[in-house]
Amino acid sequence: MAESGDIIPSKQVDAEINSAVEDIQKRFMARVGDRIARGLSLHELSEELITQGLQLCEANYGYVLRPDESGAMLLEAVVLIEADGSMRHPEAALVQTTSDKVMQDVLDLCKPTFSNETKNSGLRNVPIGHPAIHSFTACPIHEEGMIRGVLVLANAIINFDLVIVKRVQSMLDAFMQVHLNSIVYRGINEVVAGVRETNRQLLQVLEASFNAIATVDENLNITAFNPACERLFDIDTRTALGASLEAFVPHDVLDCIQQRAADYSYSGNSSESSPYTIDKARALKSDAPDIAVELTVFHLRCADHVYTTLIFDDISNRAISATQLQGALIQYRTLTQMAPVGILKLDKQWLCTYVNKMWCQLSRRDVQMSLQEGWVEGIHADDQAGMLTDMRKRLIKLEPYRGVIRLKSAEGKTVRASINATALLNRMNQLTGSLVVIMDITEQYDAEQRYKQIAHHDALTRLPNRTHFLDQLHHALISRRSDGIVCLLFIDLDGFKAVNDTMGHDAGDELLQQVALRLRQCVRDEDFVARLGGDEFTVTVTRFEHEDEASVIADSIVHAIKQPFLLLQQEEVYVSASIGIAMATGTNVDAVTNANSLIKQADIALYRAKLSGRSRFVSFTPELDQAQRDRSLLITSLRRAVDRQDFELFYQPQVLIDKNQLLGFEALLRWPQQSGDFISPGDFIDVLEETGLIGELGEWAIAQACAQHRIWLRRGLISPATTMSVNVSARQLGSPNFADRVSAIIERQLMRPDSLILEITESALVQTVETNVITEIRALGVQISLDDFGTGYSSLAYLSQLPVDHLKIDRSFISDIKRFPHAVTVVKSIIALSNTLGIRVIAEGVESESVIPLLANEGCEGYQGFHFSEALPAREMASKLEKLETVKLSHYANFTDLG
Repeated sequence: MAESGDIIPSKQVDAEINSAVEDIQKRFMARVGDRIARGLSLHELSEELITQGLQLCEANYGYVLRPDESGAMLLEAVVLIEADGSMRHPEAALVQTTSDKVMQDVLDLCKPTFSNETKNSGLRNVPIGHPAIHSFTACPIHEEGMIRGVLVLANAIINFDLVIVKRVQSMLDAFMQVHLNSIVYRGINEVVAGVRETNRQLLQVLEASFNAIATVDENLNITAFNPACERLFDIDTRTALGASLEAFVPHDVLDCIQQRAADYSYSGNSSESSPYTIDKARALKSDAPDIAVELTVFHLRCADHVYTTLIFDDISNRAISATQLQGALIQYRTLTQMAPVGILKLDKQWLCTYVNKMWCQLSRRDVQMSLQEGWVEGIHADDQAGMLTDMRKRLIKLEPYRGVIRLKSAEGKTVRASINATALLNRMNQLTGSLVVIMDITEQYDAEQRYKQIAHHDALTRLPNRTHFLDQLHHALISRRSDGIVCLLFIDLDGFKAVNDTMGHDAGDELLQQVALRLRQCVRDEDFVARLGGDEFTVTVTRFEHEDEASVIADSIVHAIKQPFLLLQQEEVYVSASIGIAMATGTNVDAVTNANSLIKQADIALYRAKLSGRSRFVSFTPELDQAQRDRSLLITSLRRAVDRQDFELFYQPQVLIDKNQLLGFEALLRWPQQSGDFISPGDFIDVLEETGLIGELGEWAIAQACAQHRIWLRRGLISPATTMSVNVSARQLGSPNFADRVSAIIERQLMRPDSLILEITESALVQTVETNVITEIRALGVQISLDDFGTGYSSLAYLSQLPVDHLKIDRSFISDIKRFPHAVTVVKSIIALSNTLGIRVIAEGVESESVIPLLANEGCEGYQGFHFSEALPAREMASKLEKLETVKLSHYANFTDLG
């Protein structure tokens, strides 16, 4: 493990880094500049950071983590570059959410780190399903001096070093500055636009006001001066702006205002201060006597500055003419009637005394219907009580009220509206009423709902998606009562890929839609059905009487999915469902602490259901968890063993039944252990198939068996007619260019093709019979043997259609010959039909000499089993071969020239 701060790269390297980062910044802004201007989400930004980081250090896997308030690590985004260069954004949860040593060091030291030896690196905060990580770097994501997350890049083409890590960190810091600058710039534009609109409205009010109004900054310099101020002080606005307030009020008033402003600034209050009045103050005029005024003052914070507004009320002449009052009222009403929002004025009894035209349009109520208590009837009945209660509570406290309500509409449409109410106060700071402003936000609300629908639902099935599912599961767990049950069902379709591959994606999409419909029909309305992606679904159930109900729900789903689906209006297909069940109950509160724990348990149970034969459900138990851990250890050990070729082949002879001569061998795989014991394939072959290791190991086995055949042949222990049989799986047969690789092995080992027999099970042969791989293998001269005949699903009638040279009767029929008469009949039928078709027959599992005469009489050519010899390692088998007579020429092998 190393940190980029350990060594300072040269100036030349720094220059190269800066140049590379500048180029990437330009591409970054070209790609996402328009989205940044609109507002780039943290998820989108994270994906861009990963993408650019992967390109910068030529890696193929990356993800971004961010710490939450509790210190746990949350997965923000994942990017995977496939082998073909395509980019995928898989959705996943973390294997471990508690910050591991690597992440904690990055967060604590605020420095990047990297490692090219991941075994003991301490990296545990990795997404579920991640590719094998050979090397990685973890870099902190800074924003405004704080670490907002960690970028992890893995599997660089070349090893990570200090220069690469510094390059990545420099790119990160530059991008975050670009993003931060864009946010600030966008915020400034929004503020400027808001200020412009506010200023326009404020100017209208100031121009229309009969009171002298002035605003000063923190230094008591005038920033606003309305026409009434010009008249009061006999000075024009241009001269007044920027001048000190001390030219207009005496020092005692200045001191009071300055102290109040300082107190307000120190309090950190983000809203307007409560207005206060300075009685019997004096306004100063340069060339005239002072004016007696009543001064109302309040403070307002804007950004990081505090501004003070002063309203001068000339009390030297209290008598205001009726004409002036009437003019003010006309101006006020003119302004409100022109406003594009609904305006209501309420008295202190909450009765309406005034409404404007826009309110009448929004509520579909005229002025008379809205006055007094009538205005409440314009609000949707379900919102009336809650809105009135909340608004009164806030206004009584002299606090502004904001909310969202629904208005009644004559057309039957629901109008969504924002409501803002402000208290009206008298000079004694007492509530005299309120001013209510209502704005139609229906389009904005509908757009937000559409966005939520898109963001939280799967476009194909209309079910909630992974994000919505995780949120709902988390909420269900934290709100669960101590005796409550939360049940999670993980559902995976069996056979979906075959439908997609054979009928096309349109049929696959239609199948998923029909499955989603059936799932909804199998559960209650309050149960939560979601699609995680692909053919994976979940059901979350929160209302249970008893834990056994989970089995009832799962059984109904399995039964429903078994029923045929009609796709593309004509094709009837069958699939099934495997289900894993996990429950958070009152008895296992400590075991299930979060959604990730429950998801992991359901996934383990689903995996077990798949292994158990599919089309069934399995409930999670601690034993399953241990079995999964054991299986993970087995997979790790097998990967290491395959890499090191820590396997050995044992050889069991196949004997010509009438002459007791050696026909050939079956090569059997064994896995030696440190204890000296050997593990047979039955204990690990399914893991090899699942992980794909069977391909590499299978080719090794073929090559090893061919090499051993050559050694024994050169030593004269076997004849050219002796064959070597090797088992091959369906996974191997399905791999690309399998026949070509077999041909290369034969050529490399100098082996005659017809000396090699590939043994294939019935199921594997049926899966590949429609491909050309068997034909290609036989074209090489290699022979095909049908292994374990009778245990699959082939009938005797189907045998004539299978492209095989040999057939091995399964050991279960041989062992039953003495106990069950019908077994004799089956064995006779298999041998007779095989001989008719020219297929040579070997009997497996012959442990007693008593069955050999029966097999010989019916025409069985050979046998293998413990009666003659168990499977032995090559060195022991070599000793035994010295005493055995081998066939020199047999129709069991396709030899025409043994020279």
